[in-house]
Amino acid sequence: MVMNIVGGALPLAGVVWAFNISDPIGKLIVVVLIGASVLAWSIMLGKYLELRKVEKADERFARTFERQENPLEIFVRGPAHPDSPMAKVYMAACVAAKREFESLAHKQHRALSQIDLSLERLTALQIDSIRKVAECAVADQILLLETQMSMLGSTYTIAPMLGLFGTVWGISVSFEQMAKQGSANLSEAAPGISSALLTTIVGLIVAIPSAYGCNKLNEKIRFLSIQLENFTEKFATRLQQSFLYE
Repeated sequence: MVMNIVGGALPLAGVVWAFNISDPIGKLIVVVLIGASVLAWSIMLGKYLELRKVEKADERFARTFERQENPLEIFVRGPAHPDSPMAKVYMAACVAAKREFESLAHKQHRALSQIDLSLERLTALQIDSIRKVAECAVADQILLLETQMSMLGSTYTIAPMLGLFGTVWGISVSFEQMAKQGSANLSEAAPGISSALLTTIVGLIVAIPSAYGCNKLNEKIRFLSIQLENFTEKFATRLQQSFLYE
């Protein structure tokens, strides 16, 4: 039992000791890496919760949309599902469709409320323009989903390089001190090398979970992005079935 406690405490004690004997540059790099680790974990946790919320909101909206016979019915009833990117794409497409119907009403010298949408028809060109508006909205929503992901990617890319820089710097300082003392005794060089290697260790501790988390989050973002693109095609198809000229 005592051996387990000591064995578990020694690595931490060794890290603290290595940090204490490090030069100011080494200590600064370790502090920066610890800050980067806190930032990376905050981004990963926040993004995970955000994507989980978005996925559930999209699922609810998709179920609601599938139950509608008229693809514009949800838009006519009023805004809903404010947390769903899919709903935002739908609203943008419906606003574009509304403009097309307003154009038809204007040509008939009537207000939009005076025409029967169930009897009106759109050309293939008009439906294609609505699809393009939806595609632009999809691109905007994907950019929002990817917010902070570049910072997370930079963290796991830069952290090991910064740690390696600290190691090279520390070893260089250690060798310089050995040269000044005119001694190549390993016991004298070991503390400096140990403190130099600390930055690489901390850099890898930051980089490894950040890289894994970034890959998993990007996988989820890709899934949600494909869902948005598929919805755009589904909405355009429903629009064609309901309003396209025969």
